[in-house]
Amino acid sequence: CPDSWQSITSPRSSCGRKSNVPCDSLNIPTSGASYQTVCGTFRGYQVGSPDAFRKLNNTIATNIETYYVDGVTVTYGSPGNRHHVFTYAAGLTERTDIVHYETCPCTGGGSLPPQFVGSDYYCESGNPGP
Repeated sequence: CPDSWQSITSPRSSCGRKSNVPCDSLNIPTSGASYQTVCGTFRGYQVGSPDAFRKLNNTIATNIETYYVDGVTVTYGSPGNRHHVFTYAAGLTERTDIVHYETCPCTGGGSLPPQFVGSDYYCESGNPGP
C-alpha cells in the first residue's frame, strides 16, 4: 500500500485510507509523459453506510478541492489546479422505494453530484434494490 494508506485484511486484502483521514490522495507521476486517455481498474468494498454525493453540512460542493463524494475520484493536475476526469460513488442502497440523500442519484432520492463532476460518474451500492 502507498505510505499514506493502510493495509486492510477484511473482507479482502486491499489498501484504503486511514480511518482518521476523511479523504486522501494517491499521486501517480507520469514522469513527463503526455497522455490523452486514462485507463485503470478499481475494486471497492462497502463498509458501513456510504453517502454517495451527500451534501456536507447541507452545502453542495462547488470546489474540486473539497470533500464531495464517498468513493473514488480521478483527477489530473496539482492541488489548486485539479481537473475532474471520473468519479465512482458508493451509495447507501440502490432501493428506489427509499428516498434518502445518501443514496445514488439514480434512485430518485440521492443528492446530485457537484456541477464540475457533470455526468462523468457512476454510483452503486453493495445493498441491492428490490
